[in-house]
Amino acid sequence: MINSSRFGELNGDSSATFTFPRGIPGFETSTQWKMLYEQDDAGGIKAGVVFFMQSLNEPDACLPVADPGMFGFNCEFVLSDSEIAELKLEDPQDLAVLVVLSSKEPDAAKPVAMQNLFANIAAPILINVKTQLGMQKIFAGPEAKITHTPS
Repeated sequence: MINSSRFGELNGDSSATFTFPRGIPGFETSTQWKMLYEQDDAGGIKAGVVFFMQSLNEPDACLPVADPGMFGFNCEFVLSDSEIAELKLEDPQDLAVLVVLSSKEPDAAKPVAMQNLFANIAAPILINVKTQLGMQKIFAGPEAKITHTPS
């Protein structure tokens, strides 16, 4: 069990729990994260919503994340051999790409409107959904091709 400062008491079952062997920059000691999301009527992940990555190591560490396609972004990049090994990635189809969100007006008491969200496209969260291993890839230069399709 973890007592999240945002969501209250959560159980630590392994479903939707991911390991980040090196943590995430700024949260290096947080190696275990649980993905929290809204469910649709069938019990699946509701499309077009913000997910929350809750650290199982630090109750106050919670990151809002989303599919970059939700904002009209398409990302193409190459992983190094060491990144592929870290994720134990055998099939590119097993890789989920998420962007960390922030708000122009961070007020935890109020819902945030989409137009007030920023997506950090320069440092996506990468998760191998098969091995449940993750990492944050930080682009320092022109190594990623990021395109935007206006909605």
